[in-house]
Amino acid sequence: MKRIWIALAVAALVFGGAAWEISFVSRSVDEQTSRIERIDRLFQNGDTDGAARACAELEEDWSRTARAMDSLLIHDYVDGIGNSFARMRRYLENGSRAHYFAESAYTKKALASIKESEYPFFENIL
Repeated sequence: MKRIWIALAVAALVFGGAAWEISFVSRSVDEQTSRIERIDRLFQNGDTDGAARACAELEEDWSRTARAMDSLLIHDYVDGIGNSFARMRRYLENGSRAHYFAESAYTKKALASIKESEYPFFENIL
């Protein structure tokens, strides 16, 4: 009987850890995506300097978030998003609208892909 309780406790820890991980990744991705959309609006409204500052802050915050995500996700995906943030900032600083918005769309899709990959769907389990 003691083994059953231990097994149930371990299972509860595993499910709790998985739920926390999904929640952490989901919240982080949602926050980063909303910040990108805010930067997009700033750039569309002509506030290039404000958009560049906000993007630099986003890039800095991502580097802190990436440390935690590296232990949970595939390292290359996390680094790729960090590199996209750096390219977005450079495009903002250069005033390259077309390149910026293309990189912004790519980054939002990459973030959405990371979020979707964490959900316990059949295709993610296999």
